[in-house]
Amino acid sequence: MNGPRVLALTGEESGCVLWRVWQPYTELQRQGYGAWFRDKDDPEMDTPEWPYLAATRLEAIVLPRFSWDARDQAIARRWVRSMHNAGLAVIYEVDDDVFTPQIGARQHATTEQEKSLEQLEQDRRDRIAAIRLCDGLTVSTHELAAVVRQYVDPDIPVMVVPNAIDVAWFRRAVRAGRRDEKTPRLTVGWAGGSRFPEDLQPVAEAWGNLAQRYPHVGFVVQGHLADVLVGAVPPERVLRVPWLSVAEYPRALRNIDIGCASVADKHFNRCKTPIKLWEYTLGGAAAVVSPTLYGAVSSDGEDALIAETACEWEAALARLIESRELRRRLYRAQRRRIAREHSLERNVLAWPRAWAQIIDEFKARRSLAA
Repeated sequence: MNGPRVLALTGEESGCVLWRVWQPYTELQRQGYGAWFRDKDDPEMDTPEWPYLAATRLEAIVLPRFSWDARDQAIARRWVRSMHNAGLAVIYEVDDDVFTPQIGARQHATTEQEKSLEQLEQDRRDRIAAIRLCDGLTVSTHELAAVVRQYVDPDIPVMVVPNAIDVAWFRRAVRAGRRDEKTPRLTVGWAGGSRFPEDLQPVAEAWGNLAQRYPHVGFVVQGHLADVLVGAVPPERVLRVPWLSVAEYPRALRNIDIGCASVADKHFNRCKTPIKLWEYTLGGAAAVVSPTLYGAVSSDGEDALIAETACEWEAALARLIESRELRRRLYRAQRRRIAREHSLERNVLAWPRAWAQIIDEFKARRSLAA
């Protein structure tokens, strides 16, 4: 069997788990590597023989976005110590900045409104405590690596493993869907999770003007039904697609002909990855993107259009509305670029390379301490 043998302990279904565990580990298995995942609450792991099986079959345990409550820190230390006693490295996996002090206010305003700021701050501290127990980390961007390195010892390796898209899976998932019968012949759309309105305000202003200029064009909002977008155009012109599971959301992208990938130039966004552009493209859309995050993976006028201000968004979207040939050319060029540079099949070996380095350094530290 190729490469190090690792097991990831996952929690609830999420896009992060899809991109960072389920898909890369499945592709690695297909290529003959020992990468497995189990739900962290799998009852099999409570059986007496599990520690023996782990010690004889594995070299590392991976914890994606995992943390223990403050009251469970003693349990956390004992668990990590038991993994070390079995000869296993413990690797933390994360693909968002969930560590800097400002993250609590952002989460409270977007994805975790039900929690108090005090609880969100404790959650942040719990995550920092968790990464400090681990023997290495895998992260998705160099910007995120710089954040994480502030919180761990200098000798703990922080490995950058960029996201890559499972092209075959995504295209199959898209083909499994069908265009909504209420969708106009030509649409401009946005899809994504909850975020600050500042990410979407330039797009919303452009949409409002375009709705007046092009009465035949429809608009799609998928996932987080952001008020700033839904309210920018007449209600009868908007197709609202609610949040879908990670297995289902690609098929709804068939409703979008021109995709909008927009983020504000903020630290949190610079730590993320440009997957939305890839998803729009494999869903069949041409895209307009912001320079922040997407500028590095697109060339203006060649495989996408780049816009930042509301005026630039309106002009770029108008060009695509008016030219089917431009839409087709940009879409095809970006699709080729994804296959060449960002497909999971071509990039998946970055995972075992990162794990191997973390495991080697873990073993070297243990040898020095013995």
